[in-house]
Amino acid sequence: MSRTHNTSILKFGIITDIHFSTTSEPAAAIKTAADLLGWLENCKKNNVDFLFQLGDLIKGSDEHNQEELRQASSLLNEYPGTIHHVLGNHCLSLPRKLLLDTLGMKAPYYSFIASGFRFIVLDGMDVSIHNKPETPEDRQTLEYFLAQSEKHDYCGAVGTRQKAWLKKELDIAEHSGKKVIVICHFPLLPETTDPKHGLLWNHQEIVDILASSTTITACLSGHYHYGAYRLKNGIHFVVLPAFINRSEHPRFTFGTVELENNRMVIRNQVDEVVFDLPFRRL
Repeated sequence: MSRTHNTSILKFGIITDIHFSTTSEPAAAIKTAADLLGWLENCKKNNVDFLFQLGDLIKGSDEHNQEELRQASSLLNEYPGTIHHVLGNHCLSLPRKLLLDTLGMKAPYYSFIASGFRFIVLDGMDVSIHNKPETPEDRQTLEYFLAQSEKHDYCGAVGTRQKAWLKKELDIAEHSGKKVIVICHFPLLPETTDPKHGLLWNHQEIVDILASSTTITACLSGHYHYGAYRLKNGIHFVVLPAFINRSEHPRFTFGTVELENNRMVIRNQVDEVVFDLPFRRL
């Protein structure tokens, strides 16, 4: 079903799992840079309000991760507008502070309001092998999941303080009547990933928190490279395909998200509608 663009009240560009690498064949690296700049040009042409980069910006190779970040961030800095970043697991091969400073992130999880929507960005690597636990509960969470090999040590969980912050953000949204879009690098439902990629360790706990609020309209994620979708508890859980695997799923390399008062429309790089998702009534 094709929709027009003149009913949207907010439009943003979106991409995930770029996995920028400086160790690839030179021709492949040049092509990646060109395709990434193509996304930025596409966003400028579509006159989007801002961009979202959903994590795993770099491959995170031990010897080249700093150069990967330097080159990838240099390319993204070609964009004259705002880019909102999300922390991914590959990114955290670098020190967290260096990553945050380079990407201009004031905090690893945050929220903002745009055109009447509240965006809540989660840090799925809050409790992980890349971050010192902030509380005794977080330490227990880390030890518990690391003891389960099928959970993967390249995934992580939302920690105690972040959960309290999330609940407060949802309370604010409830009282203000704002619709909420949640952003997380990791999928939050087992149905939207596979055993190899995994998902947020404490996904069920976070889904339960989200389901307790009537303000949540959608959750956008990456990490699972082939993309997925599931409607649950009235919430649209959308996992977008990875940029790095664009040759395997040419229908979506990157795209735009259009928000209307009553729906979300996601289009791909050639402006085809990939998802047309009505919101539940608040």
